[in-house]
Amino acid sequence: MRLFTLAEFRTKYNDEYRTLNIPEYKVEEASEMIFSQIGMRYRDNSWDTTSVPKPIKEACMEQLRFMLEHDIPFVDSNDLKAGSMQAKLNSDYSTLALRILGNNGYLYRGNSMGQNMGLNIPFGS
Repeated sequence: MRLFTLAEFRTKYNDEYRTLNIPEYKVEEASEMIFSQIGMRYRDNSWDTTSVPKPIKEACMEQLRFMLEHDIPFVDSNDLKAGSMQAKLNSDYSTLALRILGNNGYLYRGNSMGQNMGLNIPFGS
């Protein structure tokens, strides 16, 4: 799943990442991470780089910027140890990207999960 292109990313963040070699799979990672945070009733599996809503595209590009800048590894635990160094990883998501989703109505955390994130599944008919 690709919800933005590297060309769009380089246009938005032209000064910071113009010369950096960014592999295509990073675009997919960022897109899938943000897609997983969107409420199920607002998701559309047919979205691509041309049909995805702009706030979601912006959040995906911000997530990639965050991933490139912080280089947080994907780990199963929040505690990371390397020799005498120990660190807590609070999140591998950009808080700005999540705010973009929340401010535009795609991310709801205020009520119960079933109320905001669940799919309306018709039975019968």
